[in-house]
Amino acid sequence: MSIENKIRLNALNNDDLKIFSFLCQDAIISKEEIFYDKTKKMFVATLTRYCWEKQKSNDKNINYRVVTGLQIKNVNNVEYINFKSKISFYNLLAITYEKANIFLVLSMSSKIKLNCKKINATIEDIDIPWPTKLKPLHK
Repeated sequence: MSIENKIRLNALNNDDLKIFSFLCQDAIISKEEIFYDKTKKMFVATLTRYCWEKQKSNDKNINYRVVTGLQIKNVNNVEYINFKSKISFYNLLAITYEKANIFLVLSMSSKIKLNCKKINATIEDIDIPWPTKLKPLHK
């Protein structure tokens, strides 16, 4: 896979969202980069995604991050759960779907709950990946 390859994927069901969850795990998300357009019923977020898909094809000392846009349509309501006023950045741990809600599960026990009966989401890399020495650690 070339470094310049950008990801652009659509999710229309729960299995597709599981792929999104894998690709976006450990992304950094800023409260300033989250937007909900109530009129268009669209949720948009910009995140700095760790490129898990490049793990098998590169040198172990070189890792990559990329700026990625997340767009979710058909959102009837957004609920920010356990957001802390002094925290500006969160790690995105998982994206799940249950009982007509998409959940963005974040660090510090925070969540964004998106009420949407039908899944229609897109992730798209906005920039080209850049190298980083830092790799998320999981215990």
